[in-house]
Amino acid sequence: MKLKQLQTGKWLRQAVIATGLGLAMLVQLPSYAASVNSASMELLQTVNGIGPARAKAIIEERERNGPFVSGEDLATRVRGISDKTVEKMALAGLTVEPSVQISRARSAKFK
Repeated sequence: MKLKQLQTGKWLRQAVIATGLGLAMLVQLPSYAASVNSASMELLQTVNGIGPARAKAIIEERERNGPFVSGEDLATRVRGISDKTVEKMALAGLTVEPSVQISRARSAKFK
């Protein structure tokens, strides 16, 4: 009887350790991407390296001069963000997806 209990205890410990390691790996990786061209202030702040001030600067620049076309464009247009910072934020889940805009004249064709 004690042998079965020992084997069950060992199995349970291994399962708990494996689950803990799996969860730790998930926490390290971004679970979703935040697009610099469409993310809200709150969503931008979920990206490691973007706080309230940087998120506000990104959104203000995006609203003033339109969507960003690349990481280099983001680094050029937003003060305090370098190419290296963009690389780190990209690893943390920030994306720069091209914005597709359809003019009213074109959209009328799709109706």
